[in-house]
Amino acid sequence: MMRGRGRRSAPREAKPRMLIVCEGKRTEPNYFEGFRREHHNVIISVRESPGKAPAQIVRCAIERADELDIGKVPGDSVWCVFDVDECSDDEMRKAVELADGRLKLAVSNPCFELWFLLHFRYTDKRMDTCREVIGALQRHMPGYDKAGDHYDRLSPMSLTAIKNAERLEKGASGRGHAAHHRDANPCTGVHHLVADIISGGQGPPKGRRKDRSAA
Repeated sequence: MMRGRGRRSAPREAKPRMLIVCEGKRTEPNYFEGFRREHHNVIISVRESPGKAPAQIVRCAIERADELDIGKVPGDSVWCVFDVDECSDDEMRKAVELADGRLKLAVSNPCFELWFLLHFRYTDKRMDTCREVIGALQRHMPGYDKAGDHYDRLSPMSLTAIKNAERLEKGASGRGHAAHHRDANPCTGVHHLVADIISGGQGPPKGRRKDRSAA
């Protein structure tokens, strides 16, 4: 007896792609590479921008997105990750205008380590230099090294950090400031990027699980 032909399986839906272009050489790429290893619902590509000024990072992201043809798959996104730190208001304004309508910005004010700190506690204390932020972070991560890979340590507390960053952003917004405004300090938009990764490019997580606190 001849076997009936099986039904052809429906073509798999293409996964959304996410390009993340970072200012830093180690800290940010190492962290987001951890997400790339563990989250397979979105295809993540992490790149370092050769130029470190905010507008240069945005231009690099635009060029890389064109090269990779990002935007063809529903849910595709391009993110730029950089700090306010020592940038002038004019430099930040140029980057925001250049990115408008095409790229998403994950700006930390004053620096990316603020995002790490929010995994451990909420703080709205103004910190004008990255050195101040790292000093506060080292109380929770003694011997913190910018070149290290901290994803595994921080990952279990991601939702706590998102909640704390949302609270900071809400406060800054209530004062009329976006994260890149110097007067928004401290503030970060990295939580939007992390939430996007966790949800697979489908927006913020629909529910919150209880985080496992680090010792």
